[in-house]
Amino acid sequence: MIIVIDGPPASGKSTVAEYLRRRHGFSAYRYKRLGLVNTISTILLLWINLRNEKVRRYICDKVDPVILVSPSYLEKLSWLFLGLEIVYKCVRYAFLFLLALMNRDIVIDEWFSLGWANYLNLMLYKKALKPRHVELLMRLDLSFLRVLSKFFDFVVLFIDRDLVKLRSFWFKRGHRLPYDVGFAMLVKYSFNLFRNSCTSYGTHVKVKYVYLA
Repeated sequence: MIIVIDGPPASGKSTVAEYLRRRHGFSAYRYKRLGLVNTISTILLLWINLRNEKVRRYICDKVDPVILVSPSYLEKLSWLFLGLEIVYKCVRYAFLFLLALMNRDIVIDEWFSLGWANYLNLMLYKKALKPRHVELLMRLDLSFLRVLSKFFDFVVLFIDRDLVKLRSFWFKRGHRLPYDVGFAMLVKYSFNLFRNSCTSYGTHVKVKYVYLA
């Protein structure tokens, strides 16, 4: 069985994933987006000498480096970022498929909703991706999911909380930056988009929404 734990930042995804790992012996795997894109963005930040106090504060809060780069630079590199993300995604897919073959039960800490929100955020506010790029990346996710769901039982669990709780847990985790309410809303929108896409795309996936008080 493969269980994906998704939801807005500070909703408790990692806590649930760790519980399944410790209590039920699941193999834990964290699916991070934009690995190569963030590497290039870090190099770009160093090159244009933007590592000031504000940048260091964002990096300490584990914000993706690509978010810190000016949209004027990102727009020029959109095709490069698309290619890097496709390569990175395919490597992740291959590793995940091998991991699923070797282990009976896997819990994945974040994937579709949070990942798609990252893509939409880069498209809407940073100009790092174009609409057709985002559509292609989402279709690749759904195609891989359709293949994977034919071999393994697949459950996507979306955890949601009240905004007050999300903010509270965010600062308890040691973050100094304000909680990004807009991004949290984008994650919830992405979940609804993902749920509807699974139905139309013919994937054999159980999608569940869980609200925690």
